[in-house]
Amino acid sequence: MSFYLPEKTEVEKVISSLKAFNPTTIQVKYRDTSGTGSSSTTVTADKLKFDLTQGFDEQILSSSVRFKLGADTFIDRTGLLYRNVDSATGSGTQSGIIQYGTGVIELESWTPNVDNQLTLQSLTTTTDMLPIHHVIFRTPTVPIRPGSLTVVVGKISGGQLTITANEAGIIETDEAHGSINYETGFVDIYFYKKTKKSDHPEIVNEDWYDPLLDYTDVGNTVWVNAPVWIDATSVRYNAVAYTYIPLDSEILGLSPTRLPPDGRVPIFRVGDIGVIASSKKQELPSHVAGQTYNLNDQRISWCELEDSNGVKVPFDMYVVNYDYGKVTLSGDFALNSLVAPISAAYRYQDMGLINDVQINGQITLTKPVTHNYDADSSIVGSALVAGDMFSRYTSKFVQGTWNNTWADTASGGTISANFNDALYPIQVTNLGSIQERWALVFTDNDNFRIIGEVSGQIGIGNKSNDCAPLNPITNAPYFVIKKEGWGSGWSSGNVLRFNTVAAMFPVWCVRTVKQSEPTTLSDNFQIMYRGDIDRDV
Repeated sequence: MSFYLPEKTEVEKVISSLKAFNPTTIQVKYRDTSGTGSSSTTVTADKLKFDLTQGFDEQILSSSVRFKLGADTFIDRTGLLYRNVDSATGSGTQSGIIQYGTGVIELESWTPNVDNQLTLQSLTTTTDMLPIHHVIFRTPTVPIRPGSLTVVVGKISGGQLTITANEAGIIETDEAHGSINYETGFVDIYFYKKTKKSDHPEIVNEDWYDPLLDYTDVGNTVWVNAPVWIDATSVRYNAVAYTYIPLDSEILGLSPTRLPPDGRVPIFRVGDIGVIASSKKQELPSHVAGQTYNLNDQRISWCELEDSNGVKVPFDMYVVNYDYGKVTLSGDFALNSLVAPISAAYRYQDMGLINDVQINGQITLTKPVTHNYDADSSIVGSALVAGDMFSRYTSKFVQGTWNNTWADTASGGTISANFNDALYPIQVTNLGSIQERWALVFTDNDNFRIIGEVSGQIGIGNKSNDCAPLNPITNAPYFVIKKEGWGSGWSSGNVLRFNTVAAMFPVWCVRTVKQSEPTTLSDNFQIMYRGDIDRDV
């Protein structure tokens, strides 16, 4: 029989023969004070683990746990444990996780060197709630702003899942897979984890397992989508929904009846014209008069020169070869008030017919692009097709007196005087013509005033000379009336009326600014007209 002293480093063994009769002598050696061989070890734990439901098998309800450990008070929130939550702000220190299915908690942070006795203050369990791995719900307000949905759930096995949908409404993480329809607010999420069957052979013993769930990939590896069980009471979501205020037609300037409920109108449709454009800026190495400079790209569609302060160089001081991407400064080019260096701001484009538009923003054209485009300097836009534009005149007639009424039909009785526009049509050009109603009011038998409905009186003329009033903006005549077309019989008060139609396409630009605080002091935009030209061969 052997006895061991508490200090194993100095154990001595004594063997004695014992008999079943008295007297029996038993020798014992012991030590009542510590010796030089004593030592102590300090162990630092990275986690504290407790079972709140030890002895019974029930599921814990989310947000029902409250306990104290030392001087710290802990509560649960969607699978996570927080300590010392401020009652005023609701903020606390995340300290661990809780497994709602088993009741096990794991603490990763706590106050050290205090009493480690756990005191349970609140706990609610149930036997009627089964774990789930599929969630379907609909948001009460729609539509939802793309990219704003966040779903938070507590896992039965412990921890929390925070899920965010992307701009296309797709939810794809390691343990959550689903989608949201931003227009209807319908959310559908499955919780599972793709698991390699050979690495987890115990899966076949799970209650949920069915061999029909097995599937293989290209490498013939067998996989199973193992459910990730969550607590149905812990599901929370956050999203931003749009609320549209009815538009006042008087403020808007048009009736909103035909507009979509959200006021947004699609700008890309199958069969429309799409334009891809890339804008770049290249600094010229010098600014020598008469010098030609090559740009980094060819077949450009637009180009302007500007100095270092953004001041545009006058257009008559350089010539652009758009086909070969070259800029030639005029022979008398001089900086004057411009500040060097001079830069060329240019743009190249591709235009094509749209044959597919996806909800994720992908657009397919019927032909390949002919330039290289990068995301930083390129945009994709729709085209407002104007068709063929040309200036012309319409509604020519004469009347006896001028009554200051701008009508497109004659008033009063007929007169014998007229202008023969069959042989001498009124000449208009795209450069000089404007959208205007004109009246040539005679002051005597030969002279007349030239009056526009919007322009007012712009000059005078007579039957002995061609009438060609100058457009001061373009230095081209508004129109030309040949002197040979005037007939006889004109007298004071007679009027020749006609309208000119400009080679312009009316575009209505409406700028919408959402309610917010200003973030910039100035803003601007540029409207670009793109036109086809006829080349002389």
